[in-house]
Amino acid sequence: MERIRLTIPILLILLGITCAACAAGASDVAFSDSAAESAPSPDTAAAEASAPQRAADGAEASRQVIANANISLVVADTAAALTGVEQAVSDLGGYVADMDLSKGGYDGSEVLRGSLTLRVPATGLEEALDLLQALATDVNYLTVNRQDVTDQYSDLDARLRNLRATETELLALLTEVRERPNSKVEDILEVHRSLTQIREEIETLQGRKNLLDNQIDFSTIWVELIPDSVYRPIVEEPWTASGPVRSALRALVATLQGLLTALIWAVLYLTPLLLVFLIPLAVLIWLVRLWIGRRRSREESPESG
Repeated sequence: MERIRLTIPILLILLGITCAACAAGASDVAFSDSAAESAPSPDTAAAEASAPQRAADGAEASRQVIANANISLVVADTAAALTGVEQAVSDLGGYVADMDLSKGGYDGSEVLRGSLTLRVPATGLEEALDLLQALATDVNYLTVNRQDVTDQYSDLDARLRNLRATETELLALLTEVRERPNSKVEDILEVHRSLTQIREEIETLQGRKNLLDNQIDFSTIWVELIPDSVYRPIVEEPWTASGPVRSALRALVATLQGLLTALIWAVLYLTPLLLVFLIPLAVLIWLVRLWIGRRRSREESPESG
């Protein structure tokens, strides 16, 4: 029985939070209906003409917007442009979140290209884009994206307020249960489990809200740096006789060098090898001829006798 009495307040607290959220939605619908049904009279229209404008200005000031940009710059010197980008971002209170540099061959030379991810305060986004464009000889493209997250932000804020109110009530209930003379361990653990669940939800929502705050307060700029040599037109030089003459002379010199090298190899490398093989062969041939000559002499001696 005591445990049932303890469970009822916990359920009432959670039910109250749910009803409050539903009531808030119902009140918004009722307000919309009543606003649609009641139109201002002609006498009061002039007096209330400035009210919507003031309300719009207040709503605009409270809008939560995530602003990001993407820009591609053609620069004369990639290394110098990198230094300028880092200095500009630092002056605005931002930082370079990511950098990727690479060298590639183009038209017989190595060119440096780079891509950067910048984080700058949202209030300085336009100034940052102006400073980046001042570092370039040309801008390939520039895109700015703004995402309104006011509804999402307001929903997170309202849910956090409700959960924190529930947490406060559960803490008070936990204190009350502990102070009861006939309280049981199971009763305390039940309240504690509910409190732990609420706190986990608060941490999850607070993490999402912190992420939104970071994205709202700091804009992200993706920057691509391209050397202008990539975009320079390739100009062919006019034909002149000096070019072929130089090429022919270089080819002649290379051929003569090859022949002289082959001759040196023949004299210093092949000749000793030939001698090593030819001397034994000559000795072998001489011995064979000597043996044949002696044999013939023996065959002729009996015939003459």
